[in-house]
Amino acid sequence: MRACAETLEPETSPEELAALTDLLKGAGLDGRHLEIGTAAGGTLRELLASYPADRRPPFVVIDPMSYFPDQLGTVRRNLAERGVDPDGVEFRVGFSQDEFPKAAARGERFQFVFIDGDHSATGVMRDMMWARLLEVGGYLCLHDVGPRSPDVLWVVARFLRKYPNYEKVAHVGTMLALRKRAPSAEPEISGLDRLLAHPVKMGIKWRRSLRRRLGNRAAS
Repeated sequence: MRACAETLEPETSPEELAALTDLLKGAGLDGRHLEIGTAAGGTLRELLASYPADRRPPFVVIDPMSYFPDQLGTVRRNLAERGVDPDGVEFRVGFSQDEFPKAAARGERFQFVFIDGDHSATGVMRDMMWARLLEVGGYLCLHDVGPRSPDVLWVVARFLRKYPNYEKVAHVGTMLALRKRAPSAEPEISGLDRLLAHPVKMGIKWRRSLRRRLGNRAAS
């Protein structure tokens, strides 16, 4: 059981959360907001609370809701206890790679995307496809962009090399905020990107396993 399932607290640090909420309060966004991966909804409730109830933009959450028992019920209770109506959030129970083609076919667009889901290279790469639906001037934010998450670092580094139209506007703790300054020359995340992510994921997994084995030998 994840600790947040009982505490209902955000898994972002106070400094990271402050950076996110300050960005929303100052950006003047009124279009759709998207969160991919919500855990117990601790960060979500604070993002929603960044806006006055009568001027809150539409929020969409995508999550398989299988991290712990009754995850969706826990998220809804968390929002309600913060004074945020959970019925005002559109919950899409599923995986982002399955929901993406449906949203793209409907022509959906977002002004804010926050990614904090599967932290493997393949998982992050799939989630980053949602940048295709981000409006110019909108913000793409990711959590756990730091040395403890090498998969995330690799995906972000590759993304920024390929898409220079995204500029860094904040990197607080492990929370990275990017702004889409102009349309992308090609659709974000290609088949090659997704293909390359798999060996990277396996390589990182192998190195971690090797370090653990070597550490256990040294300890004995």
